[in-house]
Amino acid sequence: MKLYRTIFKSAMMLSLIILIGCAGTQRIKFDEAYLRIKPAAPLPEAVAKKQPVNLFVKIENVADARTSYKNHLDLYVNNFLIEPEQEITNVTSDYIYRLSLQPGIYKIKAIYHASTGWEEKSFKILPRDAQVMIFPDKKLVLKVSLKKDSWGAPVDKITNFNVTYEALGE
Repeated sequence: MKLYRTIFKSAMMLSLIILIGCAGTQRIKFDEAYLRIKPAAPLPEAVAKKQPVNLFVKIENVADARTSYKNHLDLYVNNFLIEPEQEITNVTSDYIYRLSLQPGIYKIKAIYHASTGWEEKSFKILPRDAQVMIFPDKKLVLKVSLKKDSWGAPVDKITNFNVTYEALGE
């Protein structure tokens, strides 16, 4: 009985080794490499921090000292809340974000919180397309200047970013 168990274990180990050896090499065509071959590891942090800014977001006219001094804004990239790079006060008019992202497709939205009299209401700011693309050789620029009524609420229920692409050096 012990001999059978040893032979069975040896046969299983040999089968597993053969299976692993066969699965190790995959063939792909040259034009599939970009999409199918993933990095073995991410770039070191020092190198990753030196990547150029490829997403620039600017939202103008968020708050002012008159009617919209309590208004503020939240930016989300793939449902991650992004903190603005400058200090935000209750009268910060322009919110600016400069990010370095990996090339790919992203969902970007901003939520504008407006104190409209007795209550706070939230309004979406979205690109015209639900998703935007980050290219390896371009910078995505999202800009919008909020048009508000006398209470500080946006005139439109959904406001859209102006979406443009620039060369990375600009």
